[in-house]
Amino acid sequence: LYSFDRPELWVNLLVALLLDIVVVAVTKAFTRRRRPAYNVDDMFMTGSVDKFSFPSGHATRAILLAVFLCSLYPLNFIFFLPIVAWSLTVCVSRVLLGRHHILDVTGGIVIGLLEAFVVKQIWLSEDSARYIITALGGEDPWSGA
Repeated sequence: LYSFDRPELWVNLLVALLLDIVVVAVTKAFTRRRRPAYNVDDMFMTGSVDKFSFPSGHATRAILLAVFLCSLYPLNFIFFLPIVAWSLTVCVSRVLLGRHHILDVTGGIVIGLLEAFVVKQIWLSEDSARYIITALGGEDPWSGA
């Protein structure tokens, strides 16, 4: 996973995360659902990017990453259970911390699954990924001799 010689992984992951940021931002702008009334600023050194609640961006990204790493670009089976447990823990934590309503997280899960489906449909091949990296400046001009 940590090898940079897998451009297909990194470019598709970037596309997936950019898609998620756009979808969540647009959905929050349209729905404008307020966070729960019991959402208090009781955590040290935390900040909120927005005041809207639906969908949970944490839930969308956690589910998207879990599907990405378990299905779209499968890792070793030994990582499957920890990745799924992590993503579900993130989703549950949003409700337990009082940052989201249950339906915000449920909507985030559904959106994350839909995003994973879209990423699967637009999956970039290794050649396409290498082309994009080269086009965006695949080599640092100051590090060469």
